[in-house]
Amino acid sequence: MSGTKSRAGDWCRRRWRTARASLEDAIRGPGEARDGMLLQAKGAAAATVAWCLSSWLLPANVTAFAPFTALLALQATVYRSMWDSAQYLGAMAIGTAVAAAFGSTVGVHAWALCVLVFVALMVARLHLLGGQDAQVPVVALFAFAGGGGRIDYIGPLVASAAIGVCCGLAAHFAVAPSPHTATARHRVEELAARAQTLLRDLARTAAGKKRDEEVREEDWPRRCEDLAARAADARATLEREQENTRLNPRRSWNGAQASLQRCHETIGMIERVGTHARSIARALTYEPRTPEPSGPRRAFEVSVSADFSASYAELLYAIAEALEHLAPPRGPDDPDRLRARVEDAERRYEEVTTATRSGRPDREGEWPVHGTVLVEAARILEEIKHTADLAADTRG
Repeated sequence: MSGTKSRAGDWCRRRWRTARASLEDAIRGPGEARDGMLLQAKGAAAATVAWCLSSWLLPANVTAFAPFTALLALQATVYRSMWDSAQYLGAMAIGTAVAAAFGSTVGVHAWALCVLVFVALMVARLHLLGGQDAQVPVVALFAFAGGGGRIDYIGPLVASAAIGVCCGLAAHFAVAPSPHTATARHRVEELAARAQTLLRDLARTAAGKKRDEEVREEDWPRRCEDLAARAADARATLEREQENTRLNPRRSWNGAQASLQRCHETIGMIERVGTHARSIARALTYEPRTPEPSGPRRAFEVSVSADFSASYAELLYAIAEALEHLAPPRGPDDPDRLRARVEDAERRYEEVTTATRSGRPDREGEWPVHGTVLVEAARILEEIKHTADLAADTRG
């Protein structure tokens, strides 16, 4: 019993800290937290106004639809609100038409209700209205069961929904969410920092600075998948902020579009870097067997020469430094220093490649490992150079 109370207390404290942090973020400045608080306030105001208007203008049996529809019309962005409202009104039109058709032909019966719901569900499965498809059978059911499909009920029902939509959209346009890029930039900066850490950890693995047990326990696939998942989350945040600029009456900004475009390019680059890093990690932890079929497996630092391991580790460190000075998504603060870091990484790549060719590795498994890690490192370096060129073009 005490354990349950303790867990409940911990849960309440975590929720309280989360709510307090969200409130502090909302007070601090524009962002997701402030947009969320503003959306809640607009929802409460729009629902109240919609209920008052529908109570004044319409019969009491349909007034509940107005505040419900007002809340449905208030989405995170103006564009999403307009789109969802149009889809909901379309679902309302189809659902009430089905209910009116059944009510005027066969009357109100249990079997008629069953057939009506079946037909409405079939219409919903056509996916004509996006996320509002499910509203077709809901509206049809309310219009048929609540008013028998009569026009004198359906008319006020549609009017109530229209009042709710108008109140919700009016609240959104009156206090539209401010366009901002800080959240997307912060997510992308965190993503870039994780990619740098991943490359440096791979460099330590290549240099043999981790014990065999640490190398085996390092879950490289999981880390690469985590990077990809975070990239997907950052892309969702970016798309939401880009959507916030569409139909927004407060979109009087100039550099924001360019900033969001740089975020988009950076996320794509890091996704590709994560793919290349996964291939490098697989090669670095590859343990080929000894010539004897039943012999033990060899770790990376045994499969290749110590000189190659050290040189390749320095190459990965140099690439991580170049990525750090690229400073995505805002772009490099010192383009000359970034250029020097990229040139240093290119020089180290040429040194490792030349040494590999002249050394003629003849151990079993060396050539595949050399080829894989060098090609993937070159691809990561090309991604950084390409993104640096895009940043220079944008600034220019």
